[in-house]
Amino acid sequence: MSVTHNKTVEDGVKSLLKANGESVGVKWEYREKKPDDMTDSLIIDGKAYPIFYWRYDPQVQAIARNAKFNIGGSVSAKTTGLIKREYGIEAYLYKELDAAEWILDSDIKKITATLNKNAAAVILKMENGKVATLELGAALPEGAEEQTRHTAWGREGMESTRVVSTKVRPQSVYVFTDSKTPYTYNDTTLELYGLTLEQSTIAVSIYKMLTEVTDYAALTERDGQLRKYIEIVRKSDITGESVEL
Repeated sequence: MSVTHNKTVEDGVKSLLKANGESVGVKWEYREKKPDDMTDSLIIDGKAYPIFYWRYDPQVQAIARNAKFNIGGSVSAKTTGLIKREYGIEAYLYKELDAAEWILDSDIKKITATLNKNAAAVILKMENGKVATLELGAALPEGAEEQTRHTAWGREGMESTRVVSTKVRPQSVYVFTDSKTPYTYNDTTLELYGLTLEQSTIAVSIYKMLTEVTDYAALTERDGQLRKYIEIVRKSDITGESVEL
């Protein structure tokens, strides 16, 4: 059996469509995030929609599900991590503010933040009374893989995307060659072989957006809401005070 070695996100999407016998009746294009963008975009018939690809990360999905059902209900959450410098600290916040609301199953009520061009420390009080803290840095060198740990605490236990001793995200397949570092691959699905874990997640996100009933207007509305959160983070940093929404 031959295996397609995908090289780009678009290759991965096409492999998923082919494997599942899906046809798409629209013209689409994947647009990778640029320095001033908050996230990647899917262009459908000329209109751009944000891709919330982290919502399809199996680890983030698991912690959101388990925080709600398997640890006696979540009480608080913490996100710590580093991402490459060119990604941008505000774009990193955009992503993790969305994830925090998902993990704690609530909208944000109050934001207290300290921010500079490469780091952010944020405390979130949610509408349901739960609390989340974000400790984020955009300081990794170009090409480095994001390293983020999501943790949720509940009345009966805790849930984390990494075990305590794990500092970097493990890969599924390591191929040792004459290179100083091993080539790594994911094993999410056979159709996505050759892509990184992040690329695989983006490909799945696009596939779902193209083949499932998607409220594209809601995606645009959510993008606007998250951008407002970023404005409030800036305000809190300037004033040194908490800002209620």
